[in-house]
Amino acid sequence: MKDIRAAVIGLGGMGRRHVAALDGLADLGVRTTAVCDMNIAAAQEFAAARAQAGFAAPAAHAHWREALAAGGVDLLCVATNGPSHRDIVLAAAEAKIPFVLCEKPMSTSGAAAREMAAACEAAGTRLAVNLCRRFLTRCLLFRNALRAGLVGRPRRFWSVVGGGGVGCVGLHYFDYAAWLFDARPVWVSAELTENPAPNVRGPQFFDPGGQVSVGFECADGWRFTGDFELSEDVPRASRCMVVGTEGVAETDDYDPPPAGAARAKARPADQRGVVKTRLVLPEPVPLDHGPALDIVQATRDCLADLVGPFAQPTVAAGVESVDVVLGAHLSSQNRGARVALPLSGAGLALDVPIT
Repeated sequence: MKDIRAAVIGLGGMGRRHVAALDGLADLGVRTTAVCDMNIAAAQEFAAARAQAGFAAPAAHAHWREALAAGGVDLLCVATNGPSHRDIVLAAAEAKIPFVLCEKPMSTSGAAAREMAAACEAAGTRLAVNLCRRFLTRCLLFRNALRAGLVGRPRRFWSVVGGGGVGCVGLHYFDYAAWLFDARPVWVSAELTENPAPNVRGPQFFDPGGQVSVGFECADGWRFTGDFELSEDVPRASRCMVVGTEGVAETDDYDPPPAGAARAKARPADQRGVVKTRLVLPEPVPLDHGPALDIVQATRDCLADLVGPFAQPTVAAGVESVDVVLGAHLSSQNRGARVALPLSGAGLALDVPIT
């Protein structure tokens, strides 16, 4: 079994989930050998706690450059805030680290995201972006049901999510809507909060919520629209609805507690594909919601794919989701005018310190 030495940069909540996810890959030869946090005391305490728990104590570093300079890294997990992602990933590519998992957002500008992707490809570094809804069991179940024709072709995707901005939280749902139908974003329109609440990660970050609409296009040219309510003052929620040509499906990650619920109604089988000249009442359709959200499970499965078959690449989606977020900022600056995607020209240079 090949030994894969992993280093985790950033020991906030998500970084610690990365370590837990790495622990679940011991059968693949993965082990955490280094951790890094700007609060060196926290990194040292974490390393000591690992030793007390029976794991080999990882080396503790205060700066990511120090961690990379120490060498011996096969897999790098970047779990810092968005503005630092570009420099860390570019340095990892320069060091020819074989595997890199970067937290979302991939970067804070469209230009930087493309630079990161190109550098890793040139260096032979496998890069993945932790767009974790692609790996959550319940999201996979929902996608499979939709692709099997649960509600027909998509007309509209609707989502309401509280407690976060367009970069920190909204980005997950922009990507989710695209992934459910193998679509790509082609335009965005937004009205973002003018005076958002102070960012909990610090005053150096700017990540407002607001209302965002995104146009999506499937591979065969079919188009649908996604509407996203992402406001800091909305009670924490994670509700999604797909309105299709044959029915409606809805999921709620938290209500009722603890695991939420899913439901769907669709036209009877003998009425599908029939020209509709009268009202046809939909019927309930069974829909498996799966287990409660488990971010560690999703991150573990993303990592397993990264170091294994690499069958679910996420870099292109990482770039597209950054474009949606930055496009939303451009649109909001212009009173909600549509911004064409992918970004081009001056739009690629816009840099917003999202988290």
